Amino acid sequence: MCGIVGIFSFNGQPPFRSKWLELVNHLSHRGPDEGAWWADGPFFLGHRRLAIIDPVGGGQPMGTDDGSLVVTFNGEIYNYIELREELKRFGYVFRTESDTEVLLHGYHRWGEDLPTHLTGMFAFAIADRRKNELFLARDRFGEKPLMVRRTSEYIAFSSELRPLAALPDMKREIDFNALGGYLSLNYVPGTATMLKGIKRFSPSSWKLFSNDSETSARFWSPPDSYAPVKYRSLDDHAAELHKHLDDAVKIALRSDVPVGLFLSGGIDSSLIAESAVRQGGLSKAYVLDFEEKSYSEYNAAKFVAKKLNLPLERVVITPEDLNSFLQIVEHADDPLADSSALALWTICRFAAQEIKVVLGGDGGDELFGGYLTYQGTMLHKQVVSRLPAILRQLFARLAYYIPFSEQKVSLTCKLMRFLRAADLPTSIAHFIWNGTWLPDEAAGLIEPEALRETIHRQMPLMTDQLFPGEECSLLKLQLIDIAEYLQNDILVKTDRMSMAHGLEMRAPYLNHSFAEWALTRPSQYNFKITGQLKHSMRHAARKLFGSKIANRPKQGFSLPVHAWIRKEFSEIVRDLLSFDSIKKTGFLNAEKIQQIIDDHFSKKRSYGFEIWGLMVLVAWYKSRVEKPPEPPIELPLVERII
Repeated sequence: MCGIVGIFSFNGQPPFRSKWLELVNHLSHRGPDEGAWWADGPFFLGHRRLAIIDPVGGGQPMGTDDGSLVVTFNGEIYNYIELREELKRFGYVFRTESDTEVLLHGYHRWGEDLPTHLTGMFAFAIADRRKNELFLARDRFGEKPLMVRRTSEYIAFSSELRPLAALPDMKREIDFNALGGYLSLNYVPGTATMLKGIKRFSPSSWKLFSNDSETSARFWSPPDSYAPVKYRSLDDHAAELHKHLDDAVKIALRSDVPVGLFLSGGIDSSLIAESAVRQGGLSKAYVLDFEEKSYSEYNAAKFVAKKLNLPLERVVITPEDLNSFLQIVEHADDPLADSSALALWTICRFAAQEIKVVLGGDGGDELFGGYLTYQGTMLHKQVVSRLPAILRQLFARLAYYIPFSEQKVSLTCKLMRFLRAADLPTSIAHFIWNGTWLPDEAAGLIEPEALRETIHRQMPLMTDQLFPGEECSLLKLQLIDIAEYLQNDILVKTDRMSMAHGLEMRAPYLNHSFAEWALTRPSQYNFKITGQLKHSMRHAARKLFGSKIANRPKQGFSLPVHAWIRKEFSEIVRDLLSFDSIKKTGFLNAEKIQQIIDDHFSKKRSYGFEIWGLMVLVAWYKSRVEKPPEPPIELPLVERII
């Protein structure tokens, strides 16, 4: 796992020669083991390395023996052993044991079809010196990031926004379309970033750039229909699930360094733990715990670890960890106000002191229908949306009068969020369940009135693209969440918080073969509009761990944000969201936000998550827009001669 950066000039040498090494070291946190760069003709490629496979021979940028192809690569190719053997049969000779070299010979053999052969998580750039072409590709789910800036003179790319924001010709202007999505969702949706002119490279796709042309294609899409299968019993389904999961876990365990696991005691991580322990690939597990008992998952994780004889490390998060807030905003790169990033930051920081690779359960909820939002969206579509408009409007107004419990995943919180969206289209309601401000409310946070319509229309525009037609099936909702929430919230959070500490997180559920199998299982094996979610997964967990684990409700990495903001976090809230600080952004309504803060501190309303999102936005603005990113620490870099 690493950080990559590069420039491809359309005419002559890449610009900003004096800044090249600085651009590489902006990513030093992603690759603390080594840094290197290479340049020739129109190409500049940089690399920061976290050595996982072939720590000695796998340095980058790496070239073929004849120097015709050079690659910089971030990620892991899990099936590199099988691909190496296949390529050897075609006559290719390997100098290293790394997965990186597979990309070079694979591109020589298969060209643009290379990504279809890969199992893993990846973002890479290949410079073809023979043709003066640059090839970029990103993995199927978007586990590994890739940002791109295109001008009339060059293409610049990077694992993160930070190096691109530091380019001397970057104006660093807010993309107000992206802002509209962020204010409602607490993350930046789609392929935009909050900086105008920098885009996210689409997952499951590749692009080929030359001096005068650009070609692109999507190389994979998740299945959009169920397979005609019928199991004799849930036991049969569980047996097949274990078989496919074992395959995904086994290949994800490939590493030349020890592998750990983040264990919550939930179904997803517990099933991965059992498979990994049985296959002999885990060194230990880590569980995040809280001082607040209502948020603790330690007992469930301890139960699973004891049953598997798996060493378990308890990592306690306290209000003192809020001191990392500004660092978290910095490493999140684009504004990301998912407050559970603090929880992930804390456990990653601890684990990285002992280990380089951990497995996690990302993707389990999307693949097996595990989110409460699926039930909420279907109830909204089938019941609420058919009510008279005046009744839906009444429900939306009544939502704010519900006594609000600030406990973890409280019933009153879920009810309030469901009812406040009663008067919205179902497509927008689906995203608002987990979001913050409704579109009308988001527009009211903006000071220049001329911008309010831009902010207000972003959620309808986004959902019109994601929800064509009237279909609202489970599979449709799963595919929407894979394309949006998983990609732009969950996986961004996972990548940035882990790589901030030089830790690699792997997600066996996102092995594309496993995902294809899971998504083609008919919905009755996973979901009922009422009752427990992830029916088949719970059955598999029950056979291994009993009802203690199988019947646990969905909780996630929720934090006691409401209480922390009023107490331990109050000083930084008042500082970041002071009247003067908000005014300096030039686009936020300082009077409105001051009223929101006052209502929260007086307990008139619970605005914890909304205030967190505004704090992230202002802190990000200070570090990315008001000024260029802080110059990185000057670390030694190796120039590769290829």
